[in-house]
Amino acid sequence: MELDRIICFSLLLVLKVHLSEGARNQAKLILVLSDGLRWDGYKLNLPNLKKMEEKGVRADWLNGVFITMTIPSTYSIATGLYPESHGALHNVYFNKTTKERTYKFQEALNITEWFDTGAEPIWVTAKNAGKTVGSIMYVGTTVPIKGVLPDRVIPIAPYFWESYSLQDRVRDAVNWISNDCDVVLLYFNLPDFVLHSHLIKDPEAAEAMAEVDQQIGYLFQLIDEAGLSEEVNVILAGDHGFVDVEPRKFIRLYDYINESDVDFIVADYGPLFQLTPIDGKLESIYQALRTAHPALHVYRKEEFPERLHYANNPRNLPIIGFVDPEWHLHTTWDPEKQQVSGGNHGYDNRWMAMKSSFYAQGPFFKKGYRARPLESVDIYSMMCEILNIQPAPNNGSRDRYVDMISSGDKSRMPLSLLLPCVILVVGFGL
Repeated sequence: MELDRIICFSLLLVLKVHLSEGARNQAKLILVLSDGLRWDGYKLNLPNLKKMEEKGVRADWLNGVFITMTIPSTYSIATGLYPESHGALHNVYFNKTTKERTYKFQEALNITEWFDTGAEPIWVTAKNAGKTVGSIMYVGTTVPIKGVLPDRVIPIAPYFWESYSLQDRVRDAVNWISNDCDVVLLYFNLPDFVLHSHLIKDPEAAEAMAEVDQQIGYLFQLIDEAGLSEEVNVILAGDHGFVDVEPRKFIRLYDYINESDVDFIVADYGPLFQLTPIDGKLESIYQALRTAHPALHVYRKEEFPERLHYANNPRNLPIIGFVDPEWHLHTTWDPEKQQVSGGNHGYDNRWMAMKSSFYAQGPFFKKGYRARPLESVDIYSMMCEILNIQPAPNNGSRDRYVDMISSGDKSRMPLSLLLPCVILVVGFGL
């Protein structure tokens, strides 16, 4: 029993030192989410991202979640959960019971039900741990999650994008982190906003990427001028990649099934559809669509590929399908009257064109380190470790990012791992 008391006392002492270290060194965090930042930077010269890689870490690429759309992807980064676990399954809201749905990205952003599903995003975890959190246009932060909102919120609004420049957003983020905020979530709508209407090779796309690169440089300039380089960790992540869409590659669902046989459908937004047939028509609709086109992949919900971590959620409809990259999907479509230009995303995340970027710089991270590919669901627990707070249950794995951590931080056991050890030994000592 005496040995148990000694071990217990020692572990409690370690915990005290661990916590006091955290109190003395209040690490801060800025998460920059660049919408559509593909893993290869679209093969452009991006000097500030290169500098970030040299002074910090870069993953070969970031494996995002399916569907590779902004709401599911950014919420997976924030929660560490796959879409089938966090429930924000699409850029539009839909409810299979009431048969309600939205049609625009911005409409879903203010629907609490779409996000408040029991999942816990980083701003809730941080707030519950006593941290101060700010959000500049990050998805999900304008509605209460578990009754919690960030301390400061500038809502995401597409009509506000042009008048609220990336430079102004960066300036506000550093101002917040210099004052009372411990965590700031910062959203860039570029390059996505441009790539939906321009091809990747177009000069407008290069200009959008140059703007992202320039503002990352400006971010670190302001952090340095504020004397916060040894306190602030910056993570730059993309939510998905991008691919040019071929106008002639389109599939019309109602070429293969009767609209009257469909009770409820979520389609005409990106390369994925879901539908509920009327009674007695599930099998005939499934068979008709399953063999309709080689670029169209259709599944019963219960047979949807498990590797995509998508279908196992009660919100999903009985039949789910998606098309290959470069294709566009519609219920009806008249190529003589309707046009598609630019690119898209939302496709199967196994395609390299859908993979995004991950960079990080700050005292938590190694310098000049090129890491293996990372999963987007790993970022939540990484952020919790930076902030020295206990993460909620999640789908991430520390094993996939531990090699990025600087030697000083790696030697300190994360709080989430240390607490169970202390509790276990205390139990044995009683």
